[in-house]
Formats: sequence, C-alpha cells, structure tokens
Amino acid sequence: MNCTLCNGARVKLFKKIKYKNYYKCADCDLVFLDKKHYLNIDEEKIRYDFHQNNIEDKAYVEFLNRVIKPTKSFIQNDDIGLDFGCGPNPVLAKLIENSGNNCDFYDPIYFPNLPEKKYNFIFATECFEHFYSSNNELKKILNLLSPNGILAIMTELNNKSEKFSDWYYIKDPTHVCFYSENTVEFICKTFGFELIYSDKKRVFVLKKK
Repeated sequence: MNCTLCNGARVKLFKKIKYKNYYKCADCDLVFLDKKHYLNIDEEKIRYDFHQNNIEDKAYVEFLNRVIKPTKSFIQNDDIGLDFGCGPNPVLAKLIENSGNNCDFYDPIYFPNLPEKKYNFIFATECFEHFYSSNNELKKILNLLSPNGILAIMTELNNKSEKFSDWYYIKDPTHVCFYSENTVEFICKTFGFELIYSDKKRVFVLKKK
C-alpha cells in the first residue's frame, strides 16, 4: 500500500478503529483510511445531499469567513477565483462575488466540468479530507492556479494531542485523509508553495511559487 499523497511506501498501520484501518505515512505524515472502506460516488452523493448549507445560514457564513477573511488580504480587486469542491451549494463563491471578485465553482459530483483556465486564487474549503488521491487533486489545483496564485485550504488538522479514535472528524464516512502541520509543510516543499498564513488548526493559505 502506498500513500495517497506522496505515493511513498513507508506506510504503517496507525489505528484500527472498529472494522476500519487507518495508515500513516512516514514521509509526509498523512493519515489515511484503507481504500477498501471508501464510499462509491453514489454513496458519497447521498451523504452530501444532506448538507443544507446556504448563504442565509449565518453560522455557516461565519464558518467560511474563517478562511475568507485572512485570504482576502492576499487577493487583488481584479483577481478571479475558483471555489474548488464547492458541494451542492457554492456559498463561498457567492460570498466572494458579493465582496467584489469574480469566482467560478467546481465540484466533482455536482458541478463536474473542470474549468480550462487559470485562476489568481482558489479556495478549497472542507474538501481536502475527502480526497481519495490527494496527489492527483493537488496536481489539478496546481494546473488551475496562476504563478504566484493563492490557495486557501480549510481542513481540520490532525492534532497529535487529541486521541484520534475519539476525533469527531473521522466519524464522517466521507472523510478519508487527515493532515498535520508536517503534512502541510510537505505539500509546500513538494508542490511548490510558500505558507503565508496558518491558524495552526484548520486554515492555511499557500502561495504558488
């Protein structure tokens, strides 16, 4: 078994929780679920269809603002962006549009036509943990991002001080990979990014070199 981020073979069993095996990569520090437990696309969609997020939901908007506010300082007025992995309702794209920037949206299930242009910034909020192949998805993002472009990621970090088996984040069956600060550092070094903001919990903003 190889790592789904770096493709490395230095992977060992990290945790066995009930019937599910989680593995950890010694090279990039990614923790990921055994592929045999991945849902198929129809099962994923059933889960995502329960999401009722909308722009009138003040709590959800405030949640998204945790990544929007620090990222906006790195975005110019005429920059064009993409909401990558937006889910059934591209609320973040609407918020960005309302703040003055054009923003397209893409989702492999709900809006599967991958754009064929370059973007000044890309938001990937609460989707990195869903990637069956983090390596492939990061390559897609890199291809879409202009030089010096901004990538804003929102995914809860795997905190070593927290007991993994009790972590609420792993209880969602669509969450299959989990990142640490070391993993973010690996992504920057391997894919050519500079880390320009991090709250060390859930939000990190990268700049393409």
